[in-house]
Amino acid sequence: MTKNFMFVLIIVIVIFTVAVFAQEPYPYRALDPRQFNPSVDPDIDMYVNHWSNSTPRVMYGDIIFRDVLTGIEGQDVLHPVRKGAVLTVQSAISYATIEPGAIAGGRVKDSEQQIFYVAGGTGKITATHKSHELREGMGFILTPEFDFELTCTGNEQLSFYVVTEPLPADFKPNKELVVKNRFDGNKSTGAHWAHIGNGIINSNDGVANYGGLGLITIDARTIPHPHSHGEGVEECWIMVKGETMLLLGKQLRHCPPGTIYKIPPTGLTAHTNINLGDKPVQMIHMMKSVSGESKEFAMLDPTMYDPKVDPEIDMFMGNWRNSMPRIMHGNLVFRDMLTALEGPDDLHPTRRGACLVYAEAISYATIEPGAVARPKAGELDGAQQVFVVNSGTGVIKSGTKTVELKKGMAFVLTPGLDFEMTATGDEYMTFYVATEKIPAGFSPNKSLEIVDNRGEAPFMKVHWANIDREMIRQKNGMCQYGAFTEVKLDAMTMAQPHSHAEGIEEIWIATDGDIELQFGKQLRKLPVGTAYRIPSTGKTAHSNINASDEMVKLIHMMKVPK
Repeated sequence: MTKNFMFVLIIVIVIFTVAVFAQEPYPYRALDPRQFNPSVDPDIDMYVNHWSNSTPRVMYGDIIFRDVLTGIEGQDVLHPVRKGAVLTVQSAISYATIEPGAIAGGRVKDSEQQIFYVAGGTGKITATHKSHELREGMGFILTPEFDFELTCTGNEQLSFYVVTEPLPADFKPNKELVVKNRFDGNKSTGAHWAHIGNGIINSNDGVANYGGLGLITIDARTIPHPHSHGEGVEECWIMVKGETMLLLGKQLRHCPPGTIYKIPPTGLTAHTNINLGDKPVQMIHMMKSVSGESKEFAMLDPTMYDPKVDPEIDMFMGNWRNSMPRIMHGNLVFRDMLTALEGPDDLHPTRRGACLVYAEAISYATIEPGAVARPKAGELDGAQQVFVVNSGTGVIKSGTKTVELKKGMAFVLTPGLDFEMTATGDEYMTFYVATEKIPAGFSPNKSLEIVDNRGEAPFMKVHWANIDREMIRQKNGMCQYGAFTEVKLDAMTMAQPHSHAEGIEEIWIATDGDIELQFGKQLRKLPVGTAYRIPSTGKTAHSNINASDEMVKLIHMMKVPK
């Protein structure tokens, strides 16, 4: 980015961060945490549009314009009456093309000017007796002060993204053509974790209403900082190359090339573009602060990733496929995903996955058809195990109690408990298991506790998209974690990115479906059979993202120290 563009961004970030610190005693807690409410939250689809949805119009003899966003229609900026009619600062943001060999020319209207960014093709522009060759990555401004001639010189269409600005009364437009090349400057980072910036053209070059247009590259498999701004900000983005998964408000949308959107100026509308692909993507960013007002909102930790400060998140993750098998209860094969902390510092475990403070292990366990598991002396010394059936069928007996086991049922095995468990189906039974450390003063169950909450209605009360159902709770005999909760994420949904206070031990297990994970300031794939613990820094952001077309499921557990 140019120095001016970077300066504006840094000032904006500092102002917003200070506002957040002033409003929240614990500044990194969350974005707007409330569930999506269509009667309150703006209809984000009114703010997102693609050039293919608009009717072509001709300007300057041979340039085809397709308007994607246009001036606001209606009295309420939060409730536009037509899709894409949302702009309050600019007249239009458009996609424009000129055919090979075609020549366009003329002069911009007296009341406006136009900023062009070359998205593809090659051409030449002539104005005030000067000619410039055009290619991808260049920008220029047409003003009512001069005539111009524009030619497509290549074998393919010359394409542009164009911002049409109404001229403020006291603004002096350029009397000569200004042409800039984003490659003239170096790339830079410094905003929103993962943005790689190139300045295109800014207010010093003659942009009237926005601080400038910056090209933002989002590298492969990265997620920029999810955040919200104060009210009165007009912020727009253009998807130039590649495709992102757009978080806008509390919803996800595919964002293919040619998509242009504005952030609804609620002061609470979270947004980020997530690159789930294996190649960089490019976007144009532009922003104008219309007023100094702000509404209550919160941000995650906005600072850039620093390996000297931020935890190494991969040390807090584990998949059972990467661990060696061990035997318990005679015939149960355990594969540990996470294990007890190794090292003196729970923020810097010395072995990958060895990060648990309140449990000895989070494991995946199997028993083959016909096999029988029984207690062995000394196996549960100072610990108890909470099981959730993941697949298969079986029978468990203890004393006079005999219960058939099926997927979604849970039970607790405690020290000294006599039991016998048999896999009765044609396939292996599988389980997810937490081996909890028994704290001083806790009295484990003396009899087998079987819990079947499959019939309980799921509920949604936290983190936008989580559909929760508690499978087993502390009242059923758990001693460290509050509950084993099944969490469903419907297709194309993202949970609220948030962080917790220091000292909390929060664990997630991916059990069904493909999940993308925002973890700290990074992005990771979360295959089935992977568990992770949130580093207890007090500011480690996290969110589970379902970018697929099918529902996914996880298990959640949390320990909040007293």
